[in-house]
Amino acid sequence: MEGLGAFSGIVTIVILIAAVLAFLMPFFIFRIRNEIISMNQKMTELVKILGGSNKNDSNIEFTKSGKKVKKCMQCGTNNRYEDYNCMKCGSALL
Repeated sequence: MEGLGAFSGIVTIVILIAAVLAFLMPFFIFRIRNEIISMNQKMTELVKILGGSNKNDSNIEFTKSGKKVKKCMQCGTNNRYEDYNCMKCGSALL
């Protein structure tokens, strides 16, 4: 019976550790997410500084989060990179 008491103590400790890690996991994920966003912004700045944009993509810009957007030449609206027509005026995006 002494072995069973020691086993239940170990199981209790393992469950307690798992509960603490489950509670702290969102904080670790949030920190990693913020670091990735920061690195993405720095890489976007490096690409702009080094001139990595194509001459044909003059209407393509980057947001602060690093996403590509197409700017309409007629009305100036930012559209998703995947769009073929402007969401506001309907003109074709190059």
